[in-house]
Amino acid sequence: MITTVTIERLISRPVSVEGSFPLPVAKLKQFVNVTWIIPFYSAAESHKVMPILAAEMNDLNPDRNWWKKKFPGANPFFHHCSFLQYYLVHKGGQPVGRIAAFIDRSYRERTVQGEIGWIGLFESFDDDEVAAALLDAATQDLQQGGAVKIIGPARFNANGEDGLLVDGFDKHPMVMEPYQPPYYTHFLEQWGVKENDWYAFRMTHESASPYMERLDGMRKRGQDLEQRLARQGVAVRSVKISDWETEIARIKTVYNTAWDSSVHPQFERFSEEEFDYVAGGLRMIAIEDLVFVAEDVTKPDHPVIGMAVTLPDLNEVIQEYDRLHAAYVPSDHIYGLSDVRRDLGIFRLLRNRVKHRKFRQCRVFVLGTTRKKNGIDALLYEKTYLATINMGVQLASGSQIADTNPEIYIPLSHMGNAEITWRVYRHT
Repeated sequence: MITTVTIERLISRPVSVEGSFPLPVAKLKQFVNVTWIIPFYSAAESHKVMPILAAEMNDLNPDRNWWKKKFPGANPFFHHCSFLQYYLVHKGGQPVGRIAAFIDRSYRERTVQGEIGWIGLFESFDDDEVAAALLDAATQDLQQGGAVKIIGPARFNANGEDGLLVDGFDKHPMVMEPYQPPYYTHFLEQWGVKENDWYAFRMTHESASPYMERLDGMRKRGQDLEQRLARQGVAVRSVKISDWETEIARIKTVYNTAWDSSVHPQFERFSEEEFDYVAGGLRMIAIEDLVFVAEDVTKPDHPVIGMAVTLPDLNEVIQEYDRLHAAYVPSDHIYGLSDVRRDLGIFRLLRNRVKHRKFRQCRVFVLGTTRKKNGIDALLYEKTYLATINMGVQLASGSQIADTNPEIYIPLSHMGNAEITWRVYRHT
């Protein structure tokens, strides 16, 4: 018996100047739900943490006109996409995979003349025919749309979740760290070649202590790093969560400058609305003891010149909720009662954990400065290290760190080990 594989394109007008793409709510829900039907994710060896459905629906929504009275509206990332398509693949009449293809007109590479296409949000059964159908459809549409280079997989770009997991399948993925089955590597290696890798450095207080002891030794020898920076007019402090919007407004001025360099592949500068969108999501899990800014206090407005944002691990909260409750399967409805119950339950548990600062794990999400080689980054590491000790955190993940960025991966290698690798591929 021959079982037919069919591709369904969900977006009726995938080309847009304005960056809004019509997508029925029911189709978006089908696309989101695919993650829950991948057999590997329910296997004993899997460490997959399923997302919060409401956040996923909002994050992957490219339609500005979609249900704004019920949801906040489209992710502003899509506002600078000139092409976007979501695909479902069916086999025997049942969904067995998905993929997204997009062209971000804001993204450029210095060595490429022309549009660069992306693939992302790839999920598939362990079936060569299914995976090939998805990858071929996305690739052909991007090429027809004018892409001269195609890379991926990525959720959006290096501001989001970049790459395919190729090493570290036995590790617990922390908040916003990609996790996929090991057999996906075979599919992507058939599709393309390595473009670059991204790492997660896992750090414990024991593994980081030698680095911190060197900083403490400098202090005892009269070479206190914080005092030296203070003499240069640099001060490091925790942010005020109660004044989050003001703090974020000041941080956004340095983010694009600090990361817009050749050592950060796949990076694209945040627009104002994108930064606000991401910051609004982080507000729910941010703990002020774990977010630091470095300021130039010699200037009247004390401009931010560096920052370190460490996030408590939302995934451990989701895992705890799912472990305590019956196995969750998304509703067939747009947003059914079971969906609401799980999302609200996770939010309640998260709010309690944040209030009491009760987390075992955290992710060093952002750490950088616009002033290189003067010790600001080392002081931010130390402040973060001491804060995690005070909170009782046992494990930290510094990710995602590009293999082209020695300024970050070398110091992190002195504090921990690169235990997880994600790979971005280039189509050939």
